[in-house]
Amino acid sequence: MSFNGCHPYSTWAKHGQINLTEFAIIAVLNGFAILPTIALNALVLVSIWRTPELHTPSMVLMGNLALSDFGVGAITQPALIIWAYVELYIEDSPRTLCYSSQAFGSIATVFAGVSLLSVSAVGFDRFLALHLHLRYSTIVTAKRTFAVCLSFWAFSLLVVLLWFTLGVSIYNFTVNGCIIALFGITIVRYLYIYKVIKRHQTQIHAEQSNLFSTDIKQYKKSVINSIVVYFVFAICSTPFVCALTYYEITKDNILSPKAFRLTVSLLLANSLVNPVIFCWKIKELRLAVWQIVMKLKISLIGNDK
Repeated sequence: MSFNGCHPYSTWAKHGQINLTEFAIIAVLNGFAILPTIALNALVLVSIWRTPELHTPSMVLMGNLALSDFGVGAITQPALIIWAYVELYIEDSPRTLCYSSQAFGSIATVFAGVSLLSVSAVGFDRFLALHLHLRYSTIVTAKRTFAVCLSFWAFSLLVVLLWFTLGVSIYNFTVNGCIIALFGITIVRYLYIYKVIKRHQTQIHAEQSNLFSTDIKQYKKSVINSIVVYFVFAICSTPFVCALTYYEITKDNILSPKAFRLTVSLLLANSLVNPVIFCWKIKELRLAVWQIVMKLKISLIGNDK
């Protein structure tokens, strides 16, 4: 277990091996989240796909986020549990740890990477809607947004290749750099949006005109929805960034693996929260999901009869 893809997991297994209590926490937290994460994100995906009114650029981004979250529940969280189990019994199969850690790291990078890019793109979409105004609908289309979403998956796969070709330090630096940069850019965009909305509201109030007040209220609501998604993602991902940064600075092989496993579990838990936020904040999506649920209920009742 000496090549780049296995480091630092092989070192962690020697100095900071997972214990039974840690494994139980990871298995319970991730295990109980798997089925709800899969089911809720599947409902969001099917609802967007089967509802033409939801085929908008912003909902395409939401759908891409739901797809990556679905992958987290279906693939990434089971892979994390398997990796933790293999490390718990590393004496029985030391080489399997290498394969399981590589598999988990690759899968988590792809799905978490797409989630990060999608969350950031949702905020950028709201910025474009404000900046382009009347030109938004002609420039930002669902088809172009779909192409952008495909590029997110390609970029995330490229980051995985960096890990295997250039080593874990370059990989960690790239991941942390991308997260911090996107967080910073997104915050700047939201501050700009807030400033412009505040100015428009002041102008409308001064002119005592309701001509654009309805549009601004609807836009403001969509911005708030995207901020909630972004804020929750930031809460779940910040500890992970701190854990990676701590490892790169200290090379601590005792505390770092414990922090990494717990912060990764928190990051993956975001995939369960996102569809709840979607349905809570977006009325059109909530109604579409409810219709799908009712159809499934009627179908199940019919089959029972």
